[in-house]
Amino acid sequence: MMMTKVIKWTAGTLLVLVLIALLFGRVPDTQQSEMEAKYGHSPLLRTQVSGIHYRDEGSEEATVFVLLHGSGSSLHTWEPMVNALKDSFRLVSIDQHGHGLTGAHPESDYSSKARVRAVLEVLDELNIQSAIWVGNSMGGGVAWRAALMNPERVSGLVLIDPAGAQTDEPMKPYIGARIAQTWLGQQILPWATPRFLVASSLRESVADPDFATDEMIDRYWELLRYPGNREAMVQTFIQPRESHLWHKLGTVRTPTLILWGEQDHIIPVSHAEAFAGRIEQSEVIVYPQAGHLPMEEMPQEVANDIRAWIMRD
Repeated sequence: MMMTKVIKWTAGTLLVLVLIALLFGRVPDTQQSEMEAKYGHSPLLRTQVSGIHYRDEGSEEATVFVLLHGSGSSLHTWEPMVNALKDSFRLVSIDQHGHGLTGAHPESDYSSKARVRAVLEVLDELNIQSAIWVGNSMGGGVAWRAALMNPERVSGLVLIDPAGAQTDEPMKPYIGARIAQTWLGQQILPWATPRFLVASSLRESVADPDFATDEMIDRYWELLRYPGNREAMVQTFIQPRESHLWHKLGTVRTPTLILWGEQDHIIPVSHAEAFAGRIEQSEVIVYPQAGHLPMEEMPQEVANDIRAWIMRD
């Protein structure tokens, strides 16, 4: 009992110290034009309705993958894997609302329904009727919800450490997410997000903390501060868990590949079996040397497994 109190006190003290640091760490938004020049391909592709930024790469007539990043990330998380697959497939990677170069949702709607609609907007503009939806973390949650909401538009699922499983096992979000879930954090984070907070969150997300290079940290930090993204981040973290959708997941008949990093400290690997137990046509692969971002940490292995899965199906 005493040890539990000490742990809780230590965790609470650490949170207070971080929040104090945030109070004295006001950081301005980045400049939209500078970020587009630095991180946007030419031409910069955006949807006509809600301004979703996306990339369309690979073989135009091939099987289509739509790639959805996790919370706090961007379509750049897929670059290494895209390079390994674009010789044989068409890959559409998307900056979801509140992330990357897309910025805030026009109506501040960060629900799963709005995220699915935004992906369909991209696919409609590209005249793509159906695709294999590939999602990591939050993006995985969007992908499996799309299979429930619009099954005719989802020909397959690749879920990489996806969010949304309803289990009794406690989770430990990275430090940025833990702060965003507090009232004080929600008031501070839209204007105070120091680089060290992003660096710490990234290092918690991967198996080898040294994998989070200065270049990677700068990219996450600068795009987090793209106009509108920080306010959207706070709204994203307070969205409901939608347990009713989890209980409907057993109705999904879409062929599904579930990939998980065994050293994922954000969403534990046990959730892989929770998903597999719900989705009848599913296969699980676990990577012993990966954390929460296998497609960045070991992109060639992930690409090879996806390619082999497609060939088997």
